[in-house]
Amino acid sequence: MLGIINILKPTGWTSSDVVVKVKHILKDYTCDKKIKVGHLGTLDPAGSGVLPVCFGSATKLFDYYVGMDKCYRTTFCFGKTTDTLDSFGKVTATCDKIPLLDEIKSKMGLFIGSISQLPPKYSRISVGGVRACDAARDGKEIDLKPRQVEVYSIDILGYDNGTLKLDIHCSGGTYIRSICRDLAKELGTMAYMSSIIRLQNKNFCIEDAVTIDEFKQNIEGSIITIEKLFCDLPKVDICGTEQSKLLNGVKINKRNIKGDYITMINNKVFGICCDGKDNLEVKVRLWN
Repeated sequence: MLGIINILKPTGWTSSDVVVKVKHILKDYTCDKKIKVGHLGTLDPAGSGVLPVCFGSATKLFDYYVGMDKCYRTTFCFGKTTDTLDSFGKVTATCDKIPLLDEIKSKMGLFIGSISQLPPKYSRISVGGVRACDAARDGKEIDLKPRQVEVYSIDILGYDNGTLKLDIHCSGGTYIRSICRDLAKELGTMAYMSSIIRLQNKNFCIEDAVTIDEFKQNIEGSIITIEKLFCDLPKVDICGTEQSKLLNGVKINKRNIKGDYITMINNKVFGICCDGKDNLEVKVRLWN
């Protein structure tokens, strides 16, 4: 058994908290005490919204989804900052300067496109096997490196008394807290991210998300199958001798299809594949 649940994560829960609760529900439902459960992209405790949780061999989709586009609704508060750059942290500094909306608009273009971004020190990035957030809590410095991310659009929804409300569409791996920190720096002030909601994670949308209680009450109806999740991708049936070759890791001919496609063996999903130079390449094998 495999599938995905589009969970509506509440503020204050870690992504791991959600996984534990989903796993407990699925253990009872499937009678499988060893069922694998994981999420498809961390959402900070301060954040709420879309958190896809997968189970069974669908947990192999993590690497496929980690770089997928995300959409967030967020608020930045100018005039002070915190050690975590969000509302869960301790205030570390304040500033009297509250920028004007026109000033903010004049700097917004700096954060659209391919940008270099230094992750927050309170993040789950590992350096030398140590998570940055763990090092920060222990009062240790860790050598975080800037990295390139893509910000496709930033829409200003409102600005009132130093609080800026935004919608941000970006690549996976983008830290909204870092945009907040860096925008404030460009404006000669400081800020922290006071709220964040993930509206979309690729093809998972907040309108379709379910709470933990809703999931528990309607488990079967909340599970998204691989076929439904990737219904926009072409399906390719693998037949004859190619079936055993594919199952045993032997190269088979490419299908001359542009982009990713779902491969099927005997009406069961084998995985997500694409055409290589000469052969079919397996991106994610979902076959047990």
